[in-house]
Amino acid sequence: TGSMKPLVDKSFFIIHTNCNMDNTTMEYVKPEIRSRFLGFLGLFAAVIFTICFIAWINSPLIVTVTGSGEISVPATSATVSLTVSGSEASPQGAMDQVKNTASNLRQVLQSNGIEEKEIMESQITAVPAAAYVAGATGYQASITMGAKTLNVVGVAGLVAQLYSAGATVVAQPVLAADKQADLEAKALDEAMKDAKKQANDLAKKNLKLIKKVIAIQQASSASTATVTSKTESLGNEFKIAKAVSVSYKMW
Repeated sequence: TGSMKPLVDKSFFIIHTNCNMDNTTMEYVKPEIRSRFLGFLGLFAAVIFTICFIAWINSPLIVTVTGSGEISVPATSATVSLTVSGSEASPQGAMDQVKNTASNLRQVLQSNGIEEKEIMESQITAVPAAAYVAGATGYQASITMGAKTLNVVGVAGLVAQLYSAGATVVAQPVLAADKQADLEAKALDEAMKDAKKQANDLAKKNLKLIKKVIAIQQASSASTATVTSKTESLGNEFKIAKAVSVSYKMW
């Protein structure tokens, strides 16, 4: 019996097509190995990045800066405090003497345009003179007075008049300004701006792009000024100074 002869010789097909089992297998295996390698490489890079990111987050630069701000405005009022004292053989005599002097001083204050409601007085006290000076006799009485005047420019003249009228001691007048709360807020804002500027400079110097405030401590100077605080442009001036200590985390 006869058999049919293949139209294409097997050897001829293998030789001329280079298609054998080994080559075919490699053509499929190579892309799979490459894909797995790239996937492993990507996973490794992701793990390294995550570790570095966590270390970066947990190791910030912590800095503390101190900012200051000051607001100066013309004073709108001045408060004068004074003490009157007197001594006599009897406690009542000492108290009457102080009372008369205080009455004269009240008239001086009112003559300088200070309203009655702006004048304050303490209770008159009387103690044995020996309580102040060993061996002294008699009694000593005293009273403390205070007054608020809007005539800031004339404060120096007022102090001189008070001494002439019998005041024992006149304290340094203390200046004040209207809307003090607003002035304090402005001074605080200036202090925060100063602290922020310092923090920005430090961030640039240390190549930090992100910063976060973690603590703020505030301090302030006395929000008053004495009559000797002057500038050429403002005359008697009122100053409020604020200082803030701000801590930052920087990455």
